[in-house]
Amino acid sequence: MATAEIDDRGGAGTPGRAWLAPLLLTLAVQSVASFLLRLPPTVGPILTAERGVSPAAVGYLSGAAMIGSMLFLLAGAPLMERVGSVRTLQIGLVAGAFGVALMALPSGPVLIAAVVLMGLGYGPSTPAGSDILHRFVPPHRQALVFSIKQAGVPIGGVLAGLILPPLVEHGGLTAALAVSALIALATVLAVQPVRRRVDPAGPEGPPLTLARFLSPDNLLTPILVLRSTPGLVRLALSGLMLAVSQGVWIAFLVTILVDRFGLGLIAAGGLFAIMQTAGIVGRIGLGWIADRIGSGTLTLRVAAGLSAACTLALALLPATTPIPLVAMLCTLAGATVTGWNGVQIAEVARISPRGRVRETAAGATLLLFTGYVLGPMAFALAVSATHGYAGPLLAVALLTAVSALVPRGTTGADVSRP
Repeated sequence: MATAEIDDRGGAGTPGRAWLAPLLLTLAVQSVASFLLRLPPTVGPILTAERGVSPAAVGYLSGAAMIGSMLFLLAGAPLMERVGSVRTLQIGLVAGAFGVALMALPSGPVLIAAVVLMGLGYGPSTPAGSDILHRFVPPHRQALVFSIKQAGVPIGGVLAGLILPPLVEHGGLTAALAVSALIALATVLAVQPVRRRVDPAGPEGPPLTLARFLSPDNLLTPILVLRSTPGLVRLALSGLMLAVSQGVWIAFLVTILVDRFGLGLIAAGGLFAIMQTAGIVGRIGLGWIADRIGSGTLTLRVAAGLSAACTLALALLPATTPIPLVAMLCTLAGATVTGWNGVQIAEVARISPRGRVRETAAGATLLLFTGYVLGPMAFALAVSATHGYAGPLLAVALLTAVSALVPRGTTGADVSRP
């Protein structure tokens, strides 16, 4: 793929904001891909009831979706090299729409295959999106722009919460699935005009074969690229620790609020929505701060410290804590515990080897998803073993605090690409 050279004015040597269209493209795809991924948990009670499985199966479906995403991160490089980043994003949305359609079939194994396919479709969002933005966004704006793009994750969750329950109530599960698939396909068509500007070159990589996807060289590339540059492994490991904390908050906040603080489900769900909304603001705010102070890693360290403090507070607050104080904690947690992603991804892209942004982002995101999968599982085991939430939450707080020490420091002089 031809690589556009960026300058201080906005990318590709053109005046103004040439990066705005790539940002809108990647934000739209990120939001819709996240919307599809939130479909199973959002319609979980109806979905599991109609399929005759336990409501707890939603947890397994979420894990299966993450496995699908991790499969793409491991093996998807040949596709991005062959067809370009935008086309890969489009293919991902088509795969997600097909997975949604499969969910309409009354079969347990097909349901698992459907969510794996939806996760596979979500997989390109970070590596392909990082490649696009890194080529078009000036270095001094990358933390903010990457963070705006990553705000598509909570945006997708909010949209799922607003759109899907009314659709299920008025039209049934089939209507919700049909509308979700149509939204994905409409987004594919909407970004097509921008594709010609962002990825003007035709196919460049070797022809796609199953052997290329499964070759050891391809499967090991994301990890090997991480190891090739000083600081990348430490930065990725810090992201893994932060992902454990984020995964625990997202998976268990409602349960903790109901079980430990005695809130009703509606009140707990409202506080969860507050956290998600604060996550949108937090991602953009932390990105702006990182660009202003000229250090992504310093911003990550501060966010990690505040995240650890939030988890510590959740562990130590008494059950009689007034709801307004709990709401304030959820707001701060949304801005920090779930707000660091864009800065971390921008920092990974900044110090990645030249021309290897997609592979580096894939390797770092693979570690993030490992944290999202293993963190809640380990937390659940710890809660069962200790018969309480305080001890496991203290352990998560400690791990988050350690993550602040892992990234290598950068200063204002490090903002430009090496």
